[in-house]
Amino acid sequence: MYEIVYGPMAQPWQARLSKETREAFPRLHALVREDPRAAVAELRAWIAREPLPMFFNWLGAAYSVLGDTDGMRDTVLENYRRNPQYLFARANYAELCLCDGDIAGAREALGAALDIRPFLGGRRRVHVSEVAAYFYAVALYHIQAGDLAAAEKVYEMLDEVCPDDVSTENLRRRLHPRLRDLFSR
Repeated sequence: MYEIVYGPMAQPWQARLSKETREAFPRLHALVREDPRAAVAELRAWIAREPLPMFFNWLGAAYSVLGDTDGMRDTVLENYRRNPQYLFARANYAELCLCDGDIAGAREALGAALDIRPFLGGRRRVHVSEVAAYFYAVALYHIQAGDLAAAEKVYEMLDEVCPDDVSTENLRRRLHPRLRDLFSR
């Protein structure tokens, strides 16, 4: 069994980082939503001196908020190339593959068994954001593969674990569109 963590979750590798880097995490993460343009500039500077996988992940998210598809795509590809074991790099890369119609590439990124465990490095605790990102990509894979029953099972799990997450809502709209959803596209 796994324990899903909903609050902050310290990782052992974080202790090896400088105090300055650790203290920058909350501010940089918040900056992605509050001022994505400033986040892009700051995260690029941080990546130049400390190319952490999460910095790439946040940079990709900032580009996405700005609507910079090329910046987002380049960042996701670079993160996956540099950090293939990083769960968010895999999930984001799988989504890119699916957008490009590369279902085999998505399956490779998500793992042959579509199982999150190999990407947790032996951990038994998993953050809810990891669950949401990985299984959202798995559900999109199932939808594209034509297995709506499997996608529905993943959606039900996400609806139980993280009902308010944007990925859960996006899946609900895809699998169970309401009339208002059809007109809001």
